[in-house]
Amino acid sequence: MLEFEHVIQINDLTDRDIMVLDRSQLWEGLIFRARRPDKFVNNLAVETEDLASDEFERVITVGKSKFIERVVMYPDGRIHTKTIEDIEQLSAESMTQIEEPEAGFLFVRFTYTRELEIEDGGENLEDHLKAAYLQTDRDAIEMIRTLADSGVFG
Repeated sequence: MLEFEHVIQINDLTDRDIMVLDRSQLWEGLIFRARRPDKFVNNLAVETEDLASDEFERVITVGKSKFIERVVMYPDGRIHTKTIEDIEQLSAESMTQIEEPEAGFLFVRFTYTRELEIEDGGENLEDHLKAAYLQTDRDAIEMIRTLADSGVFG
C-alpha cells in the first residue's frame, strides 16, 4: 500500500513574481480539477454524474484502464476522492485540503493512499509514483494560477 502526502505553498507574499490567489480562486480551481482532470492531464477521458450538490461520481478512462470514483467536496476547502469498492479496480483514495495558517498564506495538502503491487525488480515504483503525484499536483497548481490570472476563477 502506498501512503504519501505533500504540501504545496500557493502564496508567498514576499515574492512579487508569483501571482497571489485568494481562497475562493484556489477552491474554484481545485473543484475544476476534480470535475475535469482531463483538462490537467493529457490522455484522460472523464464522465461525471452529480449525486448531490457537493458530491459526484466520475469515470476516468486512460488507455484500456477505467476508474470509477466518488468525489465529495466539503465547505472547509477539502475534496475527498475514493474509488468505488463494489467494482473490481485498483483501490485508491486521495484528499486535497486547503490550509491557511495565517491570513493570505495558502497551502494545499495532498494525501494519497493506493494499492501498490511491487514485483521483483520494481522497488522504485513507489518512488516513481510519489514523484509523479508531486509533479502532477505542481502542474495543476500552475494551471489553476494561469486560469485565475485569465479571469476564469473569482
